[in-house]
Amino acid sequence: MSKAYVLIINESGTEDSVISNLHKIESVTEAHGTFGPHDILIKLESNDEQKIQNDISNGIRKIQKICSTLTLLVNEKDGFRKITQSEKDVLDKYMAQAFIIIHCNRSQESPILQELKEITEVVEADNLIGSFEIICKLVAPTYKIFQILLAKRFERLQTLNLRSH
Repeated sequence: MSKAYVLIINESGTEDSVISNLHKIESVTEAHGTFGPHDILIKLESNDEQKIQNDISNGIRKIQKICSTLTLLVNEKDGFRKITQSEKDVLDKYMAQAFIIIHCNRSQESPILQELKEITEVVEADNLIGSFEIICKLVAPTYKIFQILLAKRFERLQTLNLRSH
């Protein structure tokens, strides 16, 4: 299964309509509003990598009100998902979610993925192609808990001199 993430900057106040249009694209499996320099993060999945590329070029980038995109391709051989689709649906509805990008050296990718697997709140992680980074998805009952979670649970990863965004 091929995967990619796309970070989107859109015109102010248009997130809901952009997300609505993104959900109409076949390979888009998740679309979330974000805080920070990007307005929306989406995940695309397909059995055909060309389908993802086509959906990005001819679908996502054609949506009005999108100003820019940043595509993050996933290295298919690495990464993990701890949850089933039905569990994901429940978490998406009832839990606060955060995506974190961890910058690291190529030699650190495998140990970091192993450490992330041990953190209960990390439900998914993928190794990105090209920039030697990892993106991971966390869930918690509320957004307030993320601050505590990040300080405590990611302490082990800080010993590897990582920066996360």
